[in-house]
Amino acid sequence: MKGSTRKRGSTWTAMWSTTDPGSGQRLQHSKGGFRTQKEAREHLNAVLAKVAEGSWRPDRRITVRQLLDDWHAAKVSEGLGPNTAAMYRTVIDSWVVPHVGGLRLDQLTPAVAGRMVEELRSPTGSRHGRGALSGRSIQLAVQCLKSATRWAAETGMVSRDPLQGFKRPKAKATSDATGAWDAAEARQFLASIDDDRLRAAWWLLLGRGLRRGELAGLRWSAVDLEAGVLRVVETRVVVQAKAVSSLPKTDGSRRSVPLDDRLVAELRAHRARQAEERLRPGAAWQDTGFVFVDELGAPYRPETFSRTFTRLATAAGLRPIRLHDLRYTAATLMLASGENVKVVAEILGHSSPVVTQTIYQHVLPGQGRAAGERLSALLGG
Repeated sequence: MKGSTRKRGSTWTAMWSTTDPGSGQRLQHSKGGFRTQKEAREHLNAVLAKVAEGSWRPDRRITVRQLLDDWHAAKVSEGLGPNTAAMYRTVIDSWVVPHVGGLRLDQLTPAVAGRMVEELRSPTGSRHGRGALSGRSIQLAVQCLKSATRWAAETGMVSRDPLQGFKRPKAKATSDATGAWDAAEARQFLASIDDDRLRAAWWLLLGRGLRRGELAGLRWSAVDLEAGVLRVVETRVVVQAKAVSSLPKTDGSRRSVPLDDRLVAELRAHRARQAEERLRPGAAWQDTGFVFVDELGAPYRPETFSRTFTRLATAAGLRPIRLHDLRYTAATLMLASGENVKVVAEILGHSSPVVTQTIYQHVLPGQGRAAGERLSALLGG
C-alpha cells in the first residue's frame, strides 16, 4: 500500500488509500495543513503502519470544540479540582474555541495551532478583543489543546495525535517579583494596620507568603499555637461565582508552615478578638471554624482580602501592588536576608527549590556574593 505527499499552497498534504472490507471499493483519504513535507511524511508513515497491521480507523468527524468539551468532561470525572476545572473552562471558551473551535478535528495541524498562537499574541487575541495574552496565558492555551489531542489519540478518537511534535511557545522570561515591596514598605504597611481586625492575616501574608486561597481556607483545627505551626490542607476558591472549599493543587502546596513567637502572638490576639465578637450576634453567629471570618462567623471570599488590602495600602500611602505581591515580598526578603532556597521553597509550598530559583533568580546573585564575602572573612581570620 502506498501513499504520497503533495504541496498545496503554503502547506503539505498526506494522501493514502484503503480498501473497504465489505465492498472491496478503494477509498481515498487525505490530511492537509502540515507546515513541512517532513511532517506530512511522518503522519503518512504512521497511518500506513497502522493500516498494514489492521489497527487504523478513520478519525471521528467532530469539531475541536466538541473534542475540548469531551476532554474537559473526562478530566472532571477523573477528579480534576474545581478551581483547575474552572480555569480550564475559561481557557477553552475564551482563548482556544474562538480561534480553532469551529474546525473539524481532522483539520487541526501544527500549522493551524501556530496561527492560533500568533493570533493570541495580537491585540485582539482574547475573546471580545480584550488585548494580547501574556506568554504564560498562551502557554496555558496550547497546553489545554495539546492535552486534549493527546487524549483523543490515547482513547482511539483519532488515529494519531494531530499536534504531536508541536511545542509550547516559550514565554518571555520575566520576574514575577517586580511588584514586591522592600523591607521599609512592608514595615510601613504593618505599622499602618495595627488596629485592623484582620491584622493577623496581613502578618501571615507578609511573614510567611501564604496564598490568598490558603488564607481564606485556613481553619483553627489546622493551627497549633503551642507547637508554633499551621498546616495548609485546604483552600477556598471561586467556582462559577461561588466560593467553595478545595484541596491544595499540589503535594507541595499541602505543607506545614512554622510560626515564630510574633506570629503566634498575632494569632492568639486574633482568636481572643474573635471570641469576643462571637458573643455580640448571639444565635446569628455561624461556627464555621475558619480563622478569618466576618462579624457573623462566615468565611471570607478570597477576593475580599484583595479589595481590603488595596484599600489599606492606599490609605497608608504606599506604592500600589497586588495582594499576591505580598507573597513575592515575603520570598524576596527571605532570600535577600540569606535564607536557604530549599527552606524558602518549603515555606512557600513550591514543588521544588528549582521553581523558587527560577522565579527569584534576580535575588540569588546578590545572595551568592554575600556568601562569598562571609567565607573570605572567615578564611581571613
